[in-house]
Amino acid sequence: MTTSTLSRACLCPSDNRENEPRVPELASSALESYVSVSCFDELAALKPKKRRNSGGEEVALRLDGLDTNSDARVRFFSIRQKKSKRSLLRVSASLINLVSPSRNKNESCSFKVPSSPLRPVPAASPYKPPRPSPAKRRVQLSWVDSFGSNGDDKCTLSHHEIKRQEAIYELYQGERDMLEDLTNITKFYRDPLLKLGLISQEEARMFFGNIDSLIPVHEELINRLREQRKPDGRTENIGQHIHDWADHLSVYVQYCANQIKAKAVFDEKKNEPAMDDFLQRCLASPFSRKLDLWTLLDGARGRFVKYPLLVRAILKYLERLEKVIKKADEETGVARCEHSKSCLLYLFDDQKIPEIEQSTALLCNGCMKNVKGSKLFVFLFERAVVVTRSTHQQGRQMYQVYRQPMPVSELQVEDLPDGEVKLGSFRNAFGQGSQIAKNVIRISFKDSEKGQSHTLLANDEHDKRQWMQAFRKVTSCVEEVSENSNISKAKH
Repeated sequence: MTTSTLSRACLCPSDNRENEPRVPELASSALESYVSVSCFDELAALKPKKRRNSGGEEVALRLDGLDTNSDARVRFFSIRQKKSKRSLLRVSASLINLVSPSRNKNESCSFKVPSSPLRPVPAASPYKPPRPSPAKRRVQLSWVDSFGSNGDDKCTLSHHEIKRQEAIYELYQGERDMLEDLTNITKFYRDPLLKLGLISQEEARMFFGNIDSLIPVHEELINRLREQRKPDGRTENIGQHIHDWADHLSVYVQYCANQIKAKAVFDEKKNEPAMDDFLQRCLASPFSRKLDLWTLLDGARGRFVKYPLLVRAILKYLERLEKVIKKADEETGVARCEHSKSCLLYLFDDQKIPEIEQSTALLCNGCMKNVKGSKLFVFLFERAVVVTRSTHQQGRQMYQVYRQPMPVSELQVEDLPDGEVKLGSFRNAFGQGSQIAKNVIRISFKDSEKGQSHTLLANDEHDKRQWMQAFRKVTSCVEEVSENSNISKAKH
């Protein structure tokens, strides 16, 4: 039987079932000896045996099954298949095996040793604040260093003219630095404090004052100085510009007067944990230049009072500027006086003498001690002297009035020499272990029946000298007691 006949028999099995050719007996016997009749499942699993013919076709031997008489029927069919398809199928099968691992492999991977619950978990390292960033340093260059390229032109300038240009350039650099500080205060301190809710709007107005009004003042002077600068670096004809600009410095009057309340608010708020943490983080940042917030705020006032020294060599019109600064000093003194009066606590109504309310200036104030070692805080107003004890009320620093305040018109001051008064209580005053008091000042009423006197000890000799100068400004009844004078015992 030829190959074409076998192919037609395989393609149409139902039509020529009866005329289907038989396998030669030799091939049938060889197949029966190779395959057992009882192993049908194994026969079904066997792969077809293939061979090639001369025409490039493949002839496969397929076992369809066995009949009841255990006769194997074999069909031959040919399938035309290219080598590229066989290679593609093999590669695909290999990829499928890699993507879908065997069942046994999955089962073996599914069994994992559970982690021991007793295994210690490594503890998290404690929080360490980052190292402070290096401070931002300002490079201060002189006028000669900044415009050194025009060396030939500078040789023709006189020494006096070079000094004048240096003074103008120092004024210009200071204005730039002041503008940067004020901008940083509003950008890195005030606005974040409001956004974080650490201070209220009212506290911000009290603490920072009219700082927004100061920034345009310095910007205007910077622009004026730049406009007057020539290409070679020299600046001419700035006298009139500074004269016109000086009127804008009146905004500093309110700013300086507000510094007294601002310092009190700052001292209260900086003790809060959240506020303290914020200030410490800012202090570690480069923009602070290792300066705290109050130093930056007070720097504006320091710059303001320094203007006469900066422009004295280059400006002829100083009267207007000095008048503005003098007015600012007066307003600052009034604000300091009012703040001090608001911190007084009176135990009795007769302690509220009218001279305290009439005072508009605070000449001197500070901590002193009595002969028993108790700390007393003394306020010397222009019309009265008030001795107090420090206390706190609702978190605010207050001063409780101690004994009767003394009007300046009835004040008597004694400058006692060292060793005139002994320290300690009345029992220890005559003992061997008593100490000699130094830097002693005694204040009393001219009429001793109006109130008790105070024997006060200054911190040092310099502190005593300042107090005596302040007392001489308000009263002429100042007596310097010599060591040989017979002074009566002070009432304690």
